[in-house]
Order: sequence, then C-alpha cells, then structure tokens
Amino acid sequence: MRSTLILIAFSMLTLSGCSLTPELQRQNMMLPDNYRFATSLTSLAEQDWRAVFTDPQLQALIDEALSSGSDALLAAARVNEVEAIAGIARAPLFPQAVLSLKTSPTARLPGDELTSTYLGGVGINWELDFWGRYRSAAQAMRADILATSEAKHAVHASLVSGVAACYYQLAALHEMQSVTQRAVDNHRSVLVLIKRLSSAGIASAAEERQQESALATIEVRLPLLRRQVAETEHALAVLLGRNPSAFDLNAPVSLSLPEAIPAGLPSTLLQRRPDIREAEAKMVAANARIGEAKALFFPSLSLTAMFGGVTTGLTDLFSGNSATVASIGPDLMQPLFAGGRLQANREAVMARMEQAVINYRKTVLKALGEVADSLVAYETSLEVLNIQARRVDASTEVMRLADLRFRAGTAAFLEVLDAQRQSLSAEIDLTQSLLDRRLALIKVYKALGGGWQNEQ
Repeated sequence: MRSTLILIAFSMLTLSGCSLTPELQRQNMMLPDNYRFATSLTSLAEQDWRAVFTDPQLQALIDEALSSGSDALLAAARVNEVEAIAGIARAPLFPQAVLSLKTSPTARLPGDELTSTYLGGVGINWELDFWGRYRSAAQAMRADILATSEAKHAVHASLVSGVAACYYQLAALHEMQSVTQRAVDNHRSVLVLIKRLSSAGIASAAEERQQESALATIEVRLPLLRRQVAETEHALAVLLGRNPSAFDLNAPVSLSLPEAIPAGLPSTLLQRRPDIREAEAKMVAANARIGEAKALFFPSLSLTAMFGGVTTGLTDLFSGNSATVASIGPDLMQPLFAGGRLQANREAVMARMEQAVINYRKTVLKALGEVADSLVAYETSLEVLNIQARRVDASTEVMRLADLRFRAGTAAFLEVLDAQRQSLSAEIDLTQSLLDRRLALIKVYKALGGGWQNEQ
C-alpha cells in the first residue's frame, strides 16, 4: 500500500512537472507591403502545378519524377528516418522494463567449493520527467520531423521546376535545330546558284568559297545542338530516376504565359515557401533543446522495481525453487560535478539556437530576393520577346531583298552573306527569348512557393 502511494505521488509530480523550454520569440522581418511589378493579392503559387503546367506530356514526366525520381525517394526516406528517431526520443517518457540474469561470486572459506549467486527477474525503471527534459526532446524531434517534411516539399518543388525547365529547354533546342537546318538548306541552294554563276563567269571563285565557308559555319552548329539535346535529355533522365536515354518530344509543347504575374503579398511567403517553413521548424527544434539542456542541471527522479529470485543454483532459478526477492522505491540522482560538460552543452545549444534564428532570417531575405529577381526577369522578358520578333521580321525581309538584288546584279554577294547571318541569328535569339520567358515563369512559380501540395 505504501509503495502504491509513492507511485501515485510521483506520477502526480510528473503530470504537474514544469518545462524549462523558453518561449519562442517570433521574428519580425519587416516585410514589404508588395512586390515590384505585382499588385494582386492572390498568388500564382496557390495554384496546383497541374494548373500551371497543362501540357499532358510534361505532366506525365513530372508525375514520374515525383513518384520514382531518386531525389523524391531520398527525401521520403529521410522523413521516415526522422520519424523513427522521434520514437526513440519519446521512449524515455514511458516505463522501461527488462528481463535480466546476473551472476556474482560467493565468498568461500578455504576448502569450500567455488560457488556463484544468481539473480534473475524483471526490472522496471521509470524516470519521471519532472523538469520536462524528455518532453522537450520529444518536442524538438517533432519539429525535426516537420523540418524534414518541409525539406521534402522543397525537393518536390525543385523537381517540378527542374523537370519543366528541362522540358522547355529540349523544346527550344529542337526548334533551334529546325531553324539551323532550314538555314543549312537555304545556304546549300544558294551555293548551287553560286556555282552555276561561277561556271557562267558571272560570279567569282572567291564568292563560291565564301558561300562554302558560310555553309560550314552553320552546319557545325548541328552536331553542337545534338550534343546539347543529349545532355539535357540525360539531365532529365536523372530527375526521373531513369538511365540516361532519349525522350520523344514530337508533340508540340505549350505553356500559358500571362502578361502579369499574380504574386500575392510578401507575407504569404512565410506560409508557402517550404524552405522558410523548414527554417522555422529548425528554430522551434533548437529552442526546445534549450529546455532539454537546462533540465540536465536538475536532479533526476526515477521509480525502480525488481521482482525475481536469487539462488546459488542456476537450475533452481528456472524451476521456482529459488528465494524470492522484490524491491520498489524512488531513485534520486543530482549532478554535482561533470567537468563542465553540462555548462558546455547548454552553451552549445544556445549557439545552435542563435544560428537557427540567423538562418531563418537569411532564408526569408533570400526568398524575397528570388521573388523580386524572377518577377523582374518575367516582366522584362516580354519586352525582349517582342523586340526579337520584330527583328526576325526585319531580318527576313532584308535577306529576301538582298537575294533579289544579288540575282539582279545590283548587290554584292557579301550583302547576301550578311543578310543570311543576321536572319539566322535573329531566329535563334527569338527561340532563346521564348525559352527565357518560359523559364522566368517557372522561376517565379517556384520562388513564390509553388510546386508542392499541402499535406494535411
């Protein structure tokens, strides 16, 4: 009865135990009221990635990357690891039971036989978490689970943007191949004309060599483009978790390019960006570990119990012929001197907390910078795209007129060569400008915190 009262009393102490974890101070980041080039209160990042990237072929590739890509699988495995470690941190909150068998020598007089004493039974130990040490550790591990989950969300967002970027880069490279091949075909037809004119004595051998040089200059672009296509395909294969191989992109790619980006309010970044959420969770974990470190300075209170038997014959212990032993009672231990280990541990966790706060503020500022840069890039990319489109129209007309003037004998062949070069350069630059605008949209979407789904 007395033991029962002791157990109840200590249990009440545990339930009413205090916590030494300090209250976490919220960080005031002084966020701007709005973004440059953006006024909408809604955010593009609120849309599911399937609503942003509507191309069916691209959606299939992103789904594959999220389900079987190495990065996605590795992120999920890390979450599983941290969840298992959290179970280890929670374990000391519950009574621990062990089945033990111990042996110890028995004193003997000269001439007596050498004997041993065997003690076996069930031992129970329950350290009462009066100072909140283990509760703080469990809280820190819960925050670590959240941080790892947010890191997985960040991986998913990176995979969505990475696969989309590779997809549109491949589309641009294929378009550049088509443009270059058309230029090669055109140069070859001009070379045939020059050879005919040279045979007739109208054009010079120098002009024929000039056209051959111009043709070779453009032809050399084709193997370089094929290499870039292969490298981009290999990068995409790695994201998908496949062996490097080619991808069939015969279907035309599409991406809706809005004139203005709905960026939302800067304050929504704190809820949408997974890296900011991860940094905040790490700050919570570091703060909880301060309470764990402080609790080590205070005495530990445990309830211990032992039920079993003691005998000098091992077989008697299992047959039930041994003497019965039982004990139950509190166990109190107060640290007195640990060589400065406890103080050093406390200073270390305080320093980690300071680092977590600095990292959180740095992550928020970095996110704001990425959003600002991507919005400016998207805003200016439209102007560049329109200018490049006008340049293509102008250079195409210049090449047509130069060809007519040369055939009429009123222009030198160098004028035709220069017009051909400018026309090819303009078409390549237009394709690159379209790719830049697509990539800018992808960067805006990722910077605003889009590309992952909120899991309840």
